[in-house]
Amino acid sequence: MMPRKPGPIQGNSVLLNQLASQVEIARLLPEGSEPYRLAQTFRNLPSLPDRFNSAFLDQGWVFVEFACSHDAAEHALSLKAAGASQDEIDQHLAARFLGLEPIKWQSLKTLGGGMADPDHPVRGSIVQRVFDAYGDGDYLVVVPLVLMLVDGFGVTVTGTKSMFADLAELDELFQSVESVAGHPSALKALLVHLRKGQRGYSEHPLTMPLRNGILHGTRLNYANTATAAKSINLLAAVVEWARDTAPEPKDEITKREWNMKFLSSNLTRLNPASPQQALELFQDALMRKRATDVVALINYHPVVTLLSEKLREWRELEAHEITIEPRTLWEVVGTNQTTEQWARREALLCVTINGGRRVCHEHTLIASRSAELSRLHLPSVWQIDLNILGAIRRALVAD
Repeated sequence: MMPRKPGPIQGNSVLLNQLASQVEIARLLPEGSEPYRLAQTFRNLPSLPDRFNSAFLDQGWVFVEFACSHDAAEHALSLKAAGASQDEIDQHLAARFLGLEPIKWQSLKTLGGGMADPDHPVRGSIVQRVFDAYGDGDYLVVVPLVLMLVDGFGVTVTGTKSMFADLAELDELFQSVESVAGHPSALKALLVHLRKGQRGYSEHPLTMPLRNGILHGTRLNYANTATAAKSINLLAAVVEWARDTAPEPKDEITKREWNMKFLSSNLTRLNPASPQQALELFQDALMRKRATDVVALINYHPVVTLLSEKLREWRELEAHEITIEPRTLWEVVGTNQTTEQWARREALLCVTINGGRRVCHEHTLIASRSAELSRLHLPSVWQIDLNILGAIRRALVAD
């Protein structure tokens, strides 16, 4: 049986799905509002990694979530649509696409095994040498060192296999569909292009860091800006892949289990079946200073949020009286038959500060019934959107 082809990055990434949901919520707001304008700006962002990789992966570029400029990627797509040459696009991406500092520090942390006291100090020193050489324009040094780092790190991760030489045997390592760079359609597909063999010796200029020709000494005319930048891009993709596919640390497992128990028990007990019920329970929790109920009733991400820290955060706010006075009826989008619903209403948010002074301002209250809860087999209930916390903080600093 042929392996099932993975879906697009957009449909699998937790971060991109969260962003898409936030954009959809913001688009419910009045057209003149700042969140609505931001939603228009970011509406194409969730699909950007897939669109970018589709256009440029064959040329040696791959989108890396932690390291790549969204604006530079969109501009490269505009250049391609306008008929620009690949050389012009390469020069643009080499100059604007990569965040070198985060790539450097994440590479030191991941490949070197730490920064202050690394587990692999020699490999860490080579990472540092790569970025020193890149800053100096010494691309003759940069490209082979990156290929050596990637090759050797792959052997460390797998135990025996090179990500280049034994790619066909490593399918199980490229099934982290929630990773952006580590998605099977991203890094794995890029490595297929970079491991292509070349026969005989040639001094024709390279525009991609082709591993076999460079490390075997048959393609040595690689020392240019585009090839060096693509090698740094490859390094960033390997770091993101390694980070996203690494075994989950015990403290992360413990945190997730704590979150699941906390949400399961509290959401089952509260069970807000409508946005109005969620608001009433939320207001009651604020009045009674019940941080446990407040945190359960806000749509924090149930896995990646450290909910125990949010309890402390809301307990610090218990010194203030917080009230929400509705101004309009709820507008609900979606039906109970769908996995996700949103609702909004205009309200007056009031917070007491500095000896009893009351600060009030208009606020668009958002509620949602998140598909994420259903996916995790948690009660599918209504919660208040996290933007309420930002509104409270703005009131507190308004003095």
